[in-house]
Amino acid sequence: MMDYAFWTEMALWLASALVFAAFFMKAILPLRAIAIASNIAFVVYGLAAENLPIFVLHVALLPLNALRIFQHLKLIQTVRNALEHEPKIEKLIPFMTRYAIPSGTTVFKLGDRAETIYLLSEGTIEFTELGVSLGPQMIFGEVGPFLVDKSRTATAVCKTDCVVFALSEARLKEMVIKEPALGLFLTKLVAQRLNRNVLAARRHSDGN
Repeated sequence: MMDYAFWTEMALWLASALVFAAFFMKAILPLRAIAIASNIAFVVYGLAAENLPIFVLHVALLPLNALRIFQHLKLIQTVRNALEHEPKIEKLIPFMTRYAIPSGTTVFKLGDRAETIYLLSEGTIEFTELGVSLGPQMIFGEVGPFLVDKSRTATAVCKTDCVVFALSEARLKEMVIKEPALGLFLTKLVAQRLNRNVLAARRHSDGN
């Protein structure tokens, strides 16, 4: 009887120590792992001490903590995939608005407020200040919405008849929250585009 009471009390002490240790964890996975260990210890204690509230509480918390670990691992894998692979831009089209724009039309001007990003489906877009052009299946106008003043960094003109798909900034934010891979893709795209723009501007300046 004494051994039974002793081990019951040890289970309680172990569970309490694990809860205490959890407060020192900064990373999510170790925190959840210790939480699961404490749940198991409290379940053992609840059974041994015939403490139904403690038993029920931690039986309920155990799968919840396991679910959170699974979700976190899935998020890590999603981020890793986003870093290694680019998402399919075509997936954005159902959420975008289609526009057919005649040749010579200015889509936006340098300094305009940037509240939309575009996907060029057909035709050619020229950025006049930079002296560069983009072809089909390319995103453009993605830099401005991420700037503090949300202004366009160049003028975009349809060099030919174009078909573009537009996505509002508000809708873009919703999609980035739901799909972190898209946010990482756009971050890389903005960085690459800014770098290309700087190089193109230098070449354009040297050519003049």
